[in-house]
Amino acid sequence: MKTVLFINASSARYYRRENRIWQAIEMPAPGDKLWVIANLPEETLEAFKLPLLFGRDRSDFLERKLAAALPRSAYRAAPLISGNYFRPGQAVATGLTSAEAVTLQLDKLDVPIAGVWGMAMLLTLMVSRLAIQNVIVVQPSIHYLRILAIKQGIPVLTRCVRRYSENSNNGDNDNVFSEILRTRQHLENSHLMEGDTPLLYLGDASPISAHLIDAGLNLLPLPEALTPKGGAAYLHPLFEFVTQSPRGQLAPLLLRARNFADNLRKAAYLGIAASLLSVIVLGEEDFRTLLRLHGRGQALNADLQTASAESERLAAKISASGTDPDVVRQATRFAALEMEAAPSPATLMQFVASAIANQPQVRIKTLNFRFPFTGDRYCQGHSVIELPLVNQKIDLSPLSGSTPDTTDASAPQRFTELQFSILVTEDTPPATQIEIRKGITAALKSHSGVQLMTDPAAFSLINTLKGGIGMDSGQVENLWCMSVPWANTVKEQP
Repeated sequence: MKTVLFINASSARYYRRENRIWQAIEMPAPGDKLWVIANLPEETLEAFKLPLLFGRDRSDFLERKLAAALPRSAYRAAPLISGNYFRPGQAVATGLTSAEAVTLQLDKLDVPIAGVWGMAMLLTLMVSRLAIQNVIVVQPSIHYLRILAIKQGIPVLTRCVRRYSENSNNGDNDNVFSEILRTRQHLENSHLMEGDTPLLYLGDASPISAHLIDAGLNLLPLPEALTPKGGAAYLHPLFEFVTQSPRGQLAPLLLRARNFADNLRKAAYLGIAASLLSVIVLGEEDFRTLLRLHGRGQALNADLQTASAESERLAAKISASGTDPDVVRQATRFAALEMEAAPSPATLMQFVASAIANQPQVRIKTLNFRFPFTGDRYCQGHSVIELPLVNQKIDLSPLSGSTPDTTDASAPQRFTELQFSILVTEDTPPATQIEIRKGITAALKSHSGVQLMTDPAAFSLINTLKGGIGMDSGQVENLWCMSVPWANTVKEQP
């Protein structure tokens, strides 16, 4: 909650903003943030021209000016009243010659302090916002009367004088009127302001309005922005203004360190939120892709951990059985390599198709293949092709991403048992059928390593001998059975 501490020389009161109205409270809550207004006689104002300086030169110049004006106080500042950082203007050296009344109150608190402002400097900035250039501002409080003279927007004089007791209204009003006349007379005698300078009274002016008119003072109507509200009355607009943290803050950084850190942290959070919002708005698709990739990466890491745990469990189980885990791992890799190297059905069909490509009268009737194990016989008991896997070096490089050396003579060769039969058109003469069989057989034998174990062309010569002993051509089945090295079906396709 926003809380203001209003300090006079004789008292200090807290006000909290609730529902846009400032109300007096006993003490600030632990979560409140505190702004402090000091309405003390120790406040001073001294306007000076600020030359066009930048960086360290500017800060050193202002520090020298403040050290000369307020050599024994850390509560000081030099806010800019006119001009800007790129154009020379007017600044005001302001501060508290003695800040004991402020430090006594702040030492009791454990809340973030936004800063300390002097009453005269706040009134100067408020009047400047209302575009009033020449005016005498009077701000009454319970025990003190603040008088501020402003000429062309620059403060030239400020006073904080004690009032009489509120119980004696006539004496108190006479005292207020007398102090106003004394101040105006001093301004005229010092040629600081003219006698027709208007008066802005920030309070109930009805008790002294008649005296002011008789004295020839022009009493300005109260601007709408300075009208009283709530329990704070005429202090309400002043509290609203100070919670915006205007220029002229007097407290040293050490006193405001907690609030300063909170503001930095809040700015950092806002910057992060703004960056995230810009990423979502300007790069929504990329942001979603990034989230998907992040989720996929987490899933892959989880799968990897699961696989590692499973691998360790299997290795322990294999070791318990008395088998070397490296041997099992090598056998598993070889099995995977064998599955990758085995010819696919498509390559085997292409191999057979290449044998009948030049025979337009021929169609494939049946086609069977299998991958025999070591010791198996081919083509219903024909010759055995041994697979020399024992004591052979197994090349596992394809599993690691490298290309295997196909010229290694020691690498074991694998074979496919391939069997197919054909259909020939009915009007094909027997002699032509014999030529067709010979052509298919020749095409098959042209592939290195192919061993025919069932060849219908082998009976052709017997069948052509009249009266000879042999098989009748009509009874010969157009069936070929052979062993084919894997390299032929994978690399030697036409």
